[in-house]
Amino acid sequence: MLAFLGANSKGDFLHIAIFIDLHPMSLGGMQTSVRLQRKYLTRAGVSSTVFAPKSANALPDDDTVVLPSRRLSPNGEYSAVWDMEEALEVAREVFSREKFDLIHLQGDFAAAALALALSREYNIPLIHHAHTNIDVVLERIVGKQLNARLFNYAASKYCEIAGMPKHKAKNGWEYMALTYPHADLVLAPSHHFAKTIEGHGIAKNVGVLLNGVDDDSIANIARKTPVPNAPVRFIWAGRFLREKRLLQTLRAFKRANLDAELIIYGTGPLEAPAKSLARTLRLGHKVSFVGRVEREEMMQAFADSDIVLQTSIGFETQGLTVFEAAAFGTPALCCDERVASELKAGHYWVAKEPTIAALAQAMVIAHGDVQSGNNRRSDHLDNSWLLQSRLTAKTIEIYQEQIQRKLA
Repeated sequence: MLAFLGANSKGDFLHIAIFIDLHPMSLGGMQTSVRLQRKYLTRAGVSSTVFAPKSANALPDDDTVVLPSRRLSPNGEYSAVWDMEEALEVAREVFSREKFDLIHLQGDFAAAALALALSREYNIPLIHHAHTNIDVVLERIVGKQLNARLFNYAASKYCEIAGMPKHKAKNGWEYMALTYPHADLVLAPSHHFAKTIEGHGIAKNVGVLLNGVDDDSIANIARKTPVPNAPVRFIWAGRFLREKRLLQTLRAFKRANLDAELIIYGTGPLEAPAKSLARTLRLGHKVSFVGRVEREEMMQAFADSDIVLQTSIGFETQGLTVFEAAAFGTPALCCDERVASELKAGHYWVAKEPTIAALAQAMVIAHGDVQSGNNRRSDHLDNSWLLQSRLTAKTIEIYQEQIQRKLA
């Protein structure tokens, strides 16, 4: 069925160009999503070529088209395209050799400029898949003043590469107002982010396409039989960034003072401060730092846990970890009600306020519910709406619709 869907109106299988701002083998939600998209597009008979910066994490057999780029991180995991003219020439050479039916843009900076330039040059549809609220992300990372300078620079380069009159941008929304309207379709990974985009007036009729969960993981992983009277297990997973609120999570866990364990997965800039804080709070017997693990191990951990924590506020455009957990029936404790609203009702808890005290209180309530048997698990529900195979079928339908509109 999927293979049939992957053909165009002429009976040829589709070939999609995917443009992103970070290499697909680097750590991150967007990168995970792109890898999964490619896996299931391939199963459906759809070819896809990714255009991205370099990464030290790239595999020897990686077929990503690596664009000229410079390191962002000391270990080389993250890089960015700075010379867009040179990157455009590299991408253009590939486009001259291969026929692409559509460009699926999943980035906002160099990727956006290159994607627009090539979609115009080759007269093919452009879908802008908005994975990141860049207005929030960059300001929290670099501060308001540098944030404005970066967006103004990005706007200048975008206009230059796209052959547009120059525009200034003081923040992320002004920059997005410059880039989003040129797409044939804008997609968001959640209803709440789609509404946010529409509310800023930068795109209309934003489509919603979730980042899904690997069918193979669901088929091959099962929740292990819980050990009787074992401590309630909380899991936190993600990049150790300020906006993810890991330090606040540790303080809340200490304040809750529960017979429970907190297992933390991931790495990032706040790793040393987080471990130091755990020692200072004397949580060593309750808190474990596992580091970065393979996807299958992470999925098994989600399946086996009692509660998965989502602690950022106003940052996530979807909050992929809680959806991955939900695919195994594991409930979430969310600090962002917008993220929780995308989950099945009755299978999550929400902190009432954006404070450490409120998170601690929510932990106490969730812990008590699990111990009393009201564990809010959704194992008995049909969670197939989260499967990547279903989402891929929907994606291909979107591709075909946009291609037909372009031909009309």
